[in-house]
Amino acid sequence: MIKPKRSAEQQVADEDDRKALNPNAAKQKISDGQAGPEFQENRERLKAERLAREAGLKAKGK
Repeated sequence: MIKPKRSAEQQVADEDDRKALNPNAAKQKISDGQAGPEFQENRERLKAERLAREAGLKAKGK
């Protein structure tokens, strides 16, 4: 059984509906291997800053 092809407008509308139902799943993720070096450096810097912030909050909480 062959399904009839949907028009571009239908495909876009379906994709928008899917994103509206589950916005977190609709986000694209970039794997480390695909990311450029600038992106990787920025990601590592932000991760280190976040970990330092969390460590500071935990130290204050004790």
